[in-house]
Amino acid sequence: MATDTETEDPGVDSEADASTEETVVSGNNSKAKLLKVGGLLLLVITLQIGLSYWLLAPEQPSELPDEPLAEEQTDTAEVPIDNFSVTNNIAEPGATIHVTFNLVALVGEGAASDFGGMVKEKSKARVKQAVIQVVRKSSLSDLNDPQLGTMKRMMKEAINKVLKKSYVTEIVISEYRTMTQ
Repeated sequence: MATDTETEDPGVDSEADASTEETVVSGNNSKAKLLKVGGLLLLVITLQIGLSYWLLAPEQPSELPDEPLAEEQTDTAEVPIDNFSVTNNIAEPGATIHVTFNLVALVGEGAASDFGGMVKEKSKARVKQAVIQVVRKSSLSDLNDPQLGTMKRMMKEAINKVLKKSYVTEIVISEYRTMTQ
């Protein structure tokens, strides 16, 4: 029996129509949510990439000076310090390492004569002692380093400390040889 508000058409199931409409509406609603979440995720990823690039990007290279490199090298003078032959007993336990080398300091051109006088006469023994201490305290990796970076830095600091003035800008080690016994 049908009421005024309900009309039943033969062959049409009213409950099936309602559930189909709910599925379509909920399907459209879930697609909209999925698109919103995907868009938000894309926005967050883009912001992270942009922020990472901004924080980690290399700084702009500074402008190169107009002066050629050869002119910069003329501002320093090479002052030979001495030839050294030093033994190191702590770098390799149970062995003695003999180290021989020539040591040259690069100093400012104006200070070259003053530095040469300090190294050759006034502070010769203390400078040699400082260099020998650096070699004797060096580790095996420092002695085997192809650039000898750590030893050069430590020698520069030790020599400048002995002279109580920063004369040395760079250390040059030539004819470097090690022999293990």
